[in-house]
Amino acid sequence: MRLHEFEGKAIFAQCDIPTPKGQVAYCRTEAVSIATKLGGPVVVKAQVLVGGRGRSGGILLVDSAEAAGRAAAEILPLNIRGEQTQGVLVEEQLPIAQEVYLGITIDGATGRPAVVVSAEGGVAIEDVAAKQPEAVVSAHIDPLVGLAPDAARDLVIQAGISSVDAVGKALWNLYGVFAKYDALIAEINPLAVLDDGRVVAADAVLEIDDTALFKHPEFKARIEAQFADPLAKRAKALGMTYVGLDGQIGLICSGAGLGMATMDLIGNRAQPANFLETGGGITRELLAEAMRIVLAHPELKGILINLYGGINPIHEGALGIADVMEEGVSVPVVAKALGNFESETWATLEAAGVTVVKSIETERAVSEMLNQASL
Repeated sequence: MRLHEFEGKAIFAQCDIPTPKGQVAYCRTEAVSIATKLGGPVVVKAQVLVGGRGRSGGILLVDSAEAAGRAAAEILPLNIRGEQTQGVLVEEQLPIAQEVYLGITIDGATGRPAVVVSAEGGVAIEDVAAKQPEAVVSAHIDPLVGLAPDAARDLVIQAGISSVDAVGKALWNLYGVFAKYDALIAEINPLAVLDDGRVVAADAVLEIDDTALFKHPEFKARIEAQFADPLAKRAKALGMTYVGLDGQIGLICSGAGLGMATMDLIGNRAQPANFLETGGGITRELLAEAMRIVLAHPELKGILINLYGGINPIHEGALGIADVMEEGVSVPVVAKALGNFESETWATLEAAGVTVVKSIETERAVSEMLNQASL
């Protein structure tokens, strides 16, 4: 479960990570009121569970309360990368001297938390790692020991960040959040180092492991709201994650990262109708239900299936897709399925009338889908 920025910042603040003064607004009038209370220039930010808000017009800097109202009115209707804006965060603008990156995630190869620090904050850490690998410092943490304050300071020093004590403390506290809330990702990008040496979390990303949510009753109301959609409840009961969106292309993927990357590619020309991630327990019955759930979207113009068979038996899943195709599907279906038993999977899907893209490049599958859907 990924939290909105304002929700993540509330948790950060409780755990001694400084955050900007601000509040969420759900209409223009509220934005004006909040900006008036803050005084001076403010930033108005769309609250969505995807990145790339700035490039999509979802972050605006303004110098007055009236301008904050106009910015809110402009941002609130936005659909950013397939997700409708859920309020705007109106915050004080900060006198930033330096932007740094702090992040913690689970390394899939080792199963251990990986701490990442860089003096190049404010941009995607993947871009920094690709262009300036020397600017990224990382370390694996023994979860039984945790991250010691001295170890946090050492990482900050290695990254070439001058405000060692303040940034080191923020990193140590961020690891505390990560551990306390059973997070998959805890990230501050950027952590703003101010002119006076203080640090403030200018952004917040916090994603909690769904399997650990039973340990966190404080999220009960949010979980119930998340699954108010009957299709989401239906998917959850089967172990899948489904989020309904306003687009035209239905999506079935075997992993969350694969699904998000595919959504990004679809968003270059059209909009996804949903996010659906099957998890690691693919069966014939599961994929059949996934198809039926996606087909329930009223504006659907096509279905794109993107499966990787590492541990997943995708050839079994293909049988479920074929079962639903036999029931009658009125929109084009395109699939990219790679991994174990891929030849058998391809044969089953093709026999059922599914267009199979056998390239490793998801871009080709997306292009084929959008062409067939005339988008």
